[in-house]
Amino acid sequence: MKSFLESLSLSSGAILVAFISLGVVWLLCSVLPFTLRMIWVVLVPFAFAYSLYWSPVWLGADDVSQYGAWAGLGVGAWFLSGFFPSAVLVLILQKLRAKRQSV
Repeated sequence: MKSFLESLSLSSGAILVAFISLGVVWLLCSVLPFTLRMIWVVLVPFAFAYSLYWSPVWLGADDVSQYGAWAGLGVGAWFLSGFFPSAVLVLILQKLRAKRQSV
């Protein structure tokens, strides 16, 4: 598992965070109250980006200082790659919900 996490590049990690965030945000918006959707849009991608980035360190990576130096770029880029698709998904779900209520 550690070797898989260490092998993630900026782009492959971004794709992984985007897909996982989309799935979890969709699930949370469909199961829990829809009023919390803006919290899910921010919290879910950040939690996955942060956890995915720091997981090799938590699992005992050799070069810990490099992770600290690149944390802003790694976590930030992965967060944004999960945030924007999740925000679009919430807007789509909101429009579908409004359309269903108006019918």
